[in-house]
Amino acid sequence: MSGVIRTISRHPAALLTWVVILVGWEIAAHLVPESPREGSPIVPSWEFVFTESFKDLSGNWTKPYWAPAPIRGGEETYLGALLALGYHSLSTLTRLLLGLGIGVAAGVGTGLLISYWATARRLAWPSLNFLRMVPLLAAIPLFQFWLGANSRGTTTFIAFGVWVVLVVGTLNAVANVPDRYLESARTLGASRVRTYLRVVVPGAMPELRTSLLLAAGLSWSLTVGAEYIGLRDGLGSIMAVAEYTTNTGRMIIIAICVGVFALLTFALLDRLFGRVVSWMPKVDDGGLTQVAGAGAIGAGKAVGGAAT
Repeated sequence: MSGVIRTISRHPAALLTWVVILVGWEIAAHLVPESPREGSPIVPSWEFVFTESFKDLSGNWTKPYWAPAPIRGGEETYLGALLALGYHSLSTLTRLLLGLGIGVAAGVGTGLLISYWATARRLAWPSLNFLRMVPLLAAIPLFQFWLGANSRGTTTFIAFGVWVVLVVGTLNAVANVPDRYLESARTLGASRVRTYLRVVVPGAMPELRTSLLLAAGLSWSLTVGAEYIGLRDGLGSIMAVAEYTTNTGRMIIIAICVGVFALLTFALLDRLFGRVVSWMPKVDDGGLTQVAGAGAIGAGKAVGGAAT
C-alpha cells in the first residue's frame, strides 16, 4: 500500500489524467442520446459496465460444469462471467506467450547471425526493411489461408511479427556498439569470434530493451487481431462478437483486460531483461529528473572548480 501511495505522490499528473478520463466518461454516459438497441448503450456508465455488461460475459462460458451455461439454457451469473473471462484469457495468453517466445528467440538469433557477416547484412537489410514496412495486421488472412484459422496459424503469425521487429532491432543494436570496445578487445589479442561473442553481443543487449518491449506490445495487437478475424476462442473473439452486437460495455471490459495483461507482460519482460544485463552499472533510484539534476550540479561544480 505504501508503494502505491509513493508512486501516486511521484506522479500526480498521471493520477489526475486518469481521474479526468473516468469522470469524463461517466458524465458522457449520462449526456449522450440513448442507443436504439435496448441494453446496449452507446457510452455505458461504469456501473453498467461492471454489472450488466460483465454478467453478460457468462454467455461465453459453454462448459457444462462449475457455472450455468446460458448457451445450454442456464442463467447469466457473475461466476460464469469470471470463468468465461479466465478461459478466454488463458487461450489468448497461451498463444501470445508461445508466439512471443519463438519470435524473440528467432529474431534475436537471426539478427546476431546476420550481424556477424557484413555480406549477409548488406544482402538482408533491404528485404528486412521492406518486411518492417508491411502492415502486419493485413497479413492475418494470408497466414490463416496458409496454416488455418487456429492456434497454430495465430502463433506462427505472432512469431513472424515479433521476428521482423527484433531482427531489425538487433541489427541496429549491434551496429551501435561503440567501436572502442572492439578495438580494446582486439588490442588485447581477442579473436574475431571471441570479440563478437564476449564484447559485441553483451554490448548490444542494453539497446535491445526498447525493441523487446515494442515487440511485446505488437504481439498483443497481433494476437487480438488474429483472434478477432478468425478464431472462436480468446479475447479477440469476444471483442468480435461485442462489435457485431454493438455491445460497448463488453468492448470496454476486454480492452481493460488486454491493457492489464499487456502491462504485466511488459513488467515480466523488463524483469527478465534486467537479469540478462545485470552486469550493467546501476543508477541510483531517484528518477530521471533527479539523475539529470545531479549531472547538472556536477557540471556546475566542475566549471566552478576550473574557474577558481
